[in-house]
Amino acid sequence: MRRIFKYCLLVVCFFSLYSKSLKAQFRLSGKVLDSLTLNGLQGASVKLVSSNDSIVSYGSAGENGRFTITVPRAGKYRISANFLGYKSTSFPVMIKSNERSKTVNVPLPAEIKELDAVEITAPVPMVEVRGDTTEFNAAAYSTEPYADADALVGQIPGVEIDDEGKIKAQGEDVQRIIVDGKEFFSSDPRVALKTLPADVIEKIQIIDEQSEQARFTGFDDGQRHKIINIVTKKDRRHGYFGRLAGAMGSNKRYNGGGNINFFNNSRRLSILEVSNNVNQQNFSMAEIGAEDDGGGRGGGGRGSRRGGGGGNGGRSGGNNGQSKTNNVSINYNNTWLDERMEFSGDYTYNTRNNDVNSINNRQLFVGDGEDQFRVQQNLSNSINNSHRANIKMEFKPDSNQSMVFTPTFSYQQNNRLSTNTSNTVNESQDPLTSANSNNNNQNRNVNIAGNFTYRFHLGKPGRTISLSANGSYSSNKGLAQALSFTHYLENQERIDTVNNQNNSLGNGNGITGRFAYTEPLDSFSRIQANYSIRNTANFSNRQTFNFLAETGQYSELDDRLSNEFRNEYLYHSGGLSYQWSKNIVMFDFGMDYQRAEMQNHKVFPTEVKASESFVSYLPNANLRLRFSREMNLRFEYSTETNPPSIDQLQDVTTSTNTQSVKSGNPDLKQEFQQRFRVSFDKVNRQTGANLNVSLNADFSKNRVVNSVIIVKSDTTINGFELRRDGQFTRPENLNGYYSLRANASYGTPIKALKINMNLSTNVFRTRDVGLMNGSLSASNSYGFSQKVGINSHISEKLIFGLSYNGSFNVVKNNLLTDPSSNSNYFNQTIRNDVTWIFWKGIRINSSVLYNYNSGLTGGLNPSFVTWNASIGKKLFSRQEAEITFSAYDLLNNSTNVSRDITQSYIQDSQTLNMLRQYFTLGFTYNLRNFGGRLMGNGGGFRRGGGRG
Repeated sequence: MRRIFKYCLLVVCFFSLYSKSLKAQFRLSGKVLDSLTLNGLQGASVKLVSSNDSIVSYGSAGENGRFTITVPRAGKYRISANFLGYKSTSFPVMIKSNERSKTVNVPLPAEIKELDAVEITAPVPMVEVRGDTTEFNAAAYSTEPYADADALVGQIPGVEIDDEGKIKAQGEDVQRIIVDGKEFFSSDPRVALKTLPADVIEKIQIIDEQSEQARFTGFDDGQRHKIINIVTKKDRRHGYFGRLAGAMGSNKRYNGGGNINFFNNSRRLSILEVSNNVNQQNFSMAEIGAEDDGGGRGGGGRGSRRGGGGGNGGRSGGNNGQSKTNNVSINYNNTWLDERMEFSGDYTYNTRNNDVNSINNRQLFVGDGEDQFRVQQNLSNSINNSHRANIKMEFKPDSNQSMVFTPTFSYQQNNRLSTNTSNTVNESQDPLTSANSNNNNQNRNVNIAGNFTYRFHLGKPGRTISLSANGSYSSNKGLAQALSFTHYLENQERIDTVNNQNNSLGNGNGITGRFAYTEPLDSFSRIQANYSIRNTANFSNRQTFNFLAETGQYSELDDRLSNEFRNEYLYHSGGLSYQWSKNIVMFDFGMDYQRAEMQNHKVFPTEVKASESFVSYLPNANLRLRFSREMNLRFEYSTETNPPSIDQLQDVTTSTNTQSVKSGNPDLKQEFQQRFRVSFDKVNRQTGANLNVSLNADFSKNRVVNSVIIVKSDTTINGFELRRDGQFTRPENLNGYYSLRANASYGTPIKALKINMNLSTNVFRTRDVGLMNGSLSASNSYGFSQKVGINSHISEKLIFGLSYNGSFNVVKNNLLTDPSSNSNYFNQTIRNDVTWIFWKGIRINSSVLYNYNSGLTGGLNPSFVTWNASIGKKLFSRQEAEITFSAYDLLNNSTNVSRDITQSYIQDSQTLNMLRQYFTLGFTYNLRNFGGRLMGNGGGFRRGGGRG
């Protein structure tokens, strides 16, 4: 690894020195911009022409519309730019002999159509598509004054926010939320939406973000993440805003906290604090003051529960036990050195105390008429403390170089006490076992990582180099005590007892590097050469001690359940890619060759060494058809390999009772994955109608799955005696896994009714494979979900949302002895949210949720109605404060059910200690001061007028 570091350092130094040798040339750089919105136009063509109309230099705009072209000598020139859907623009530019570089921006006006000699100019569009970005105009959606950003974002077509605050966009998890292109609480997107108010938002952009290196080179490396960029209004970027709130209620319920944001253009500081015992992880007026969002959720936001796409069922109530939470988060952004240095950083401390009482009904696929059915009740208490910090620094020494460094740190400590009781029967309902267990687990984890990216434009347009390096270190320490009693009902005289303590210690480190060089072939095509290396090392030491009654201590080392293991993984990869781009078409394809070596070394209880090599060919391809500014089509294909984790490789036997034994497998191979994706976007910029369709297919070879063996008689495995009907689990490689998903979302305003309508359809089919008693266990799950929602934009005083979400899931396993057994699941929810503000600031809020379930086992099919309501009075001259009386679960009947599906079982669960009915009296005070002006009614911004 030291040689790798030296190599990377030499490469950076060489090209930094080489950049100085290019000073004899002149460079012209800048951005190609939309003249109205000032957004960069990636892919625009740029050309520099001499006085005799000969082309001197040319290039294309990259990320954010940036371009850099080389000028051979000083003199007078004319620069021109063109882009589909915009008028071509050209103007003179003078390069003086005493200036080696010059910056100039090229604004392009949108095309203007003429009808009968009347000039028609387009208004600000409600929605636009720009490459990998879909942009929505916030003015088209209504929220009440002082609402949070999630009340607005949740109305965007294709965006879903579940009851735990997790965000999906166009069927994919949102990894990060950024604000004005800058990091904003990057470790948790939910915090960002609770901290930023809706009234400062101008636009919302859903982005398929590529890696730093891919955005620079223009060659897709397959590393894409869904993110949301919130663009704030220009007059809201200087001032301060925030909220302070608190509430006390029945049953000793409390909820309090606040946030404060100081914005001074690029210098921004945000502080958030939360403290409550009502299961809220983040702060919002909705959660403290009114128990609702303050904006119609008809777009499919809160109406969606866990389920649909992955074979999981639906979750109702969004409430997993009862929790006490304390959270402090800080975010800071700034720029220095004439904005050549950008800094973003955030820190979060969180502590959570969670109590859960749940019941699980599990059907284990055994086959041959021997399926097992288990009912288990779980009581647990967990206390979690965590620290997270993220930093991003970007430095641009000049127009040709940039460096990005992103270090991260996390520390987590978790203590968990649990008690479980279970009863297992066979297919004939004959009792097999009854078990009780008590567990005490303590864990500590530390993770440190950093990524460095260096990017450099060489002299010729399109000729670039880039280098990225990622280093990581992690450590973990754990203690687990287990006491279990297993009663074998076929022989009532036999009761097995396990009483042991497991001490675990582990660490891991690694470095990954990638170098890429691009070379233009002509004005339409170029090639890329790349080289990658990855080297990781992991260590794990597990020692299990049995309890000795004579000493009263865990002092007897059990060699059967102890192991010390090391793993190293190294690969080298190199490849070539070709890209061609002209007019509406852009495509690229490439092939990488990868050679990997994995070494395993077991040190204790016996020493064993083994190694294995893998050779892989990794093709990739992308095709983009940009038919117009309103419609594009994209095809993507990528491949990758994934080595098994040290937990899967370490062949240590673990057991907390005599009915369940697990072990790793040092003979595992690395997994090979293929991904296909097709996406289509079409918008109507004038009416605001928008359509997004995506198709995704994943296939895996040598997927790591569980191999489960149900023993027919008492059996000794790895020196451990497993009783009859006990279960031994070990990972194995297996082919045959695939996942197919289709998602379509459509949104359109209905101007006559002053509402926005959103439709979302999801269809999936998944084949999950495993081994059961040596035979293939294939679970084929498929289903669909349909969401329909409407949101009002009548005014900010009257807001309503109505949504329907129905999902249907079917599971078929080849080992099911009864094909008609409970494998079909249906869930539907109907939600209605209304907020009405009238007569001197009286505010009434109502949120009603109807939930219907069918197909769950053990009678877990509740259909119920949850109703939350509040009434409040706005105070003071700007109505910036409110006193509110709130009622949560007025009907006192909310519940929480879910379904989990794997290749070896179906499990239905219900939480028994739900957070039930309570009442609170709360006070909220909103802060707004922009440009030295105090603002009320949410900053004086009125949504919904004229845009919809």
